[in-house]
Amino acid sequence: MKIDNERHLLALLLDRCGTFVAAATLADLLHITPAAVHRHIEALQARGAVIAYHYDAGYCLQEVPVRLYPDFIYDSLSTVRIARHIYYFPRIDSTNSFAKKLAAEGAADGTLVLAEEQTAGRGRMDRTWLAPAFSSILCSIIFFPKLPPAALFRLTMIASVAIVNAIRRICGVTAHIKWPNDIYLGGKKVCGILTEFSADPQQVLYAVVGIGLNVNNEFSEHPELQSTATSLRLERGKTVSRFALLVALLEELDDQYHILNTGGVEAIRRSWEQHALI
Repeated sequence: MKIDNERHLLALLLDRCGTFVAAATLADLLHITPAAVHRHIEALQARGAVIAYHYDAGYCLQEVPVRLYPDFIYDSLSTVRIARHIYYFPRIDSTNSFAKKLAAEGAADGTLVLAEEQTAGRGRMDRTWLAPAFSSILCSIIFFPKLPPAALFRLTMIASVAIVNAIRRICGVTAHIKWPNDIYLGGKKVCGILTEFSADPQQVLYAVVGIGLNVNNEFSEHPELQSTATSLRLERGKTVSRFALLVALLEELDDQYHILNTGGVEAIRRSWEQHALI
């Protein structure tokens, strides 16, 4: 019950982020006492939520934690399939490697594996993917698509479109897709996609789509990348909320996956071509 109340309280504050809500109002909505509300507020603050308090006005969620905690994600999502199950790691070797193990064991369609840092992150052709902790969105999504192996590229296409849409939605900038698996912004790479799968001759058994999106990277420790890679922070000149961007990305991907599953291949192709680099 304690965890449920904390999650419900968080959801109420997220819906009113930046606005004060009276303690009595929160208590009535949650059917608990104002003192219990305060205890739950302290628990959320201990997990990194920045919540202001005013004696008359009540509580105001001012900032979500730096860490991409699953509870915060769950309470902000409006997805049907994507990220209804989340595995979260502060540090992992590779989200794709872990996701493939889960998929082989029968994980749910749309399961998300999320990490703050990878020690063995990989891109296409086994290139190393470098990203300091808490700077990027590093995740893998498990799919069980009804596709033949020859059509697997459609998953990479919907991921590309979802990423571009999420960047535009949160950052107000236009990114472009470079075939087969890169997203470019300002002439430099801002995101990479790695799709891995298991299949028999007729059917994809499962697929894992890994995403590495440079959000607040600065590349000061890797100057050799500065001529070819960029981040949303570098392009916008200010810090970008990884939380808001991740939620937008998951919701956009959920929309695109629904279109794919309902036969909207032509709509996906048109969206992809609209954002493709010529």
